[in-house]
Amino acid sequence: IRGFGFHGSVQVARLEPGDIVLAEKACLDQYKFSRGDVILFKCPSNHKEVFVKRLIGLPGEWIQLPASSEIIKVPQGHCWVEGDNAARSWDSRSFGPIPLGLINGRVTHIIWPPSKIGRVERKWPEDRIPPF
Repeated sequence: IRGFGFHGSVQVARLEPGDIVLAEKACLDQYKFSRGDVILFKCPSNHKEVFVKRLIGLPGEWIQLPASSEIIKVPQGHCWVEGDNAARSWDSRSFGPIPLGLINGRVTHIIWPPSKIGRVERKWPEDRIPPF
């Protein structure tokens, strides 16, 4: 587990730029993730920026894009991420599936600021159709 501060794109409930989170890195050994995990990853177009998004689609899954009838397949070695605020999030709907190699870890807790200390739960967005 490692602490991360970030200033990149954040669109996950409870998280804002400047928050400090704990990220579990053991999940990177064999890319053991689950749908609904909140992950830290390097921005696909600027590897100096770190993004925090919710994992929606795993390698090889078919997903339906929100508010659309379009269905896409997540390529092997990639995942699909989205922010919780779909109207304002820069995520896979903008830059496509991200390579698993860009993932820095799974966010487990917020540790700063003190008013927000707590666990970050895995959850599935209520308005999303699960992958198939």
